[in-house]
Amino acid sequence: MSKILSVLINEYLRAVRTKAFIIGVLVTPLLMGGGAIAVAVAENSKDLTDRHFVVVDRSEMLTEVIAEAMEGRNAHAIFDDEGEQEEPKWILETWDPDEHLGERSDQVLSKRVDDGELIGFLIIGADIPEVAPHIPELAGDGIDPATDEDELARGDRELAWFTDTPTYNDLPSTLSHLVNTAVRRHRISGASMDADLVDKLSERQSITTMGLVEVDEDGNVTDAKETDKIAEVAVPVGLAVMLFMLVMMSTPALMNNVLEEKMQRIAEVLVSAVTPFQLLMGKLLAAALVSLTLGVIYVGGLLVFVHNADVVPPAVVEALSPGTLLLFGVFLIMTLLIHGSIFAGLGAACSEIQDTQTLIMPAMLIMILPMMFLGPVIQSPDGTLATVLSFFPPATPMIMFMRVGIPPGVAWWELPVALVLCLAFAILSVWAASRIFRVGILMQGKAPSWRQMWSWIRAG
Repeated sequence: MSKILSVLINEYLRAVRTKAFIIGVLVTPLLMGGGAIAVAVAENSKDLTDRHFVVVDRSEMLTEVIAEAMEGRNAHAIFDDEGEQEEPKWILETWDPDEHLGERSDQVLSKRVDDGELIGFLIIGADIPEVAPHIPELAGDGIDPATDEDELARGDRELAWFTDTPTYNDLPSTLSHLVNTAVRRHRISGASMDADLVDKLSERQSITTMGLVEVDEDGNVTDAKETDKIAEVAVPVGLAVMLFMLVMMSTPALMNNVLEEKMQRIAEVLVSAVTPFQLLMGKLLAAALVSLTLGVIYVGGLLVFVHNADVVPPAVVEALSPGTLLLFGVFLIMTLLIHGSIFAGLGAACSEIQDTQTLIMPAMLIMILPMMFLGPVIQSPDGTLATVLSFFPPATPMIMFMRVGIPPGVAWWELPVALVLCLAFAILSVWAASRIFRVGILMQGKAPSWRQMWSWIRAG
């Protein structure tokens, strides 16, 4: 144990004293918060250039609606409370078809868009305000609905936005909403109904997601509270992603460290003083300690922020409980032992950096497996897929950690069983890696195949 401790201390100090470690500690939070920084920069550097567009209204009844909406928006909606403009103005230009007799409107306007005079143009079909024809009636009149309905969609029932910047969605989305609202009210009025009354009767109500009503042993009832998705989803998922990042930062570096010592024949000197198992365990524990150090720095900074920032909801502070952070640390250590032993064994088995290219891919796939199923697990944390992955040890730490934090949580027996399985698999991984390490650390030449490494494990 004293030799393992000596290797651990030496490897840990060698890692944390490097400039790369210090720079990584400082840069990683910037990378993680890069999205927020980019949003802040984008907010302060918005393009407020006026956007000009044209509406070709063949129905001759919707241009006025759009013009009034644009006038109101440009006068009020694009300014904040202090009068600062936050969004560009949308300028509706007039279109007189009489001025372009004999010319295709879409061709003329496309040229103006291409020249940069317009952001785009909207074509509204003549029959847009009318009720859509019923396909069986068309068929009864001897019209082929399979072809003629397409013609109607492209012709008189057309509602199309033409532009060379399709990623700018705000303007066409607003125009679509305005047209459809006006058309809907027109159709209701045409059916001899009060459009305002129909709007009131069909008013939509947003749904509020609530928790459950709880009753304690004394019969006291606690009312349900509105759920906080940031606390119930973002916190466990964010910590699971942090766990994954810490493992990704440590385990490949461990493989490179072992391979470098082997290539420089340093390993031959080390194994003359300590056994291969002691050397492997010292390196594994040092990698785990380095990751824990990073975890303490990042999680500590996060705790300081959430406890001092007024914008953070109390539910988020409660979600970062000591129990949650303790479970995070336990799963982090187990994950590092599992994947660290795999990568250390691969580093010992290879003789050159090129050899790792063929062996590292399966190990990387196993590591990123939980991230591949991140979406399904969040969507259905108590589903069959999430439950099965929870008891697949390489994926257990991240999947089970998320399931514990995301409601409805897990059954009382699932977490202990998962911890036991994960611990057993970690011990098995270290044992198997130690056998590969013992044979491979002094072996030179061609890299072994997976089959050969399996024989090393069996033969010891």
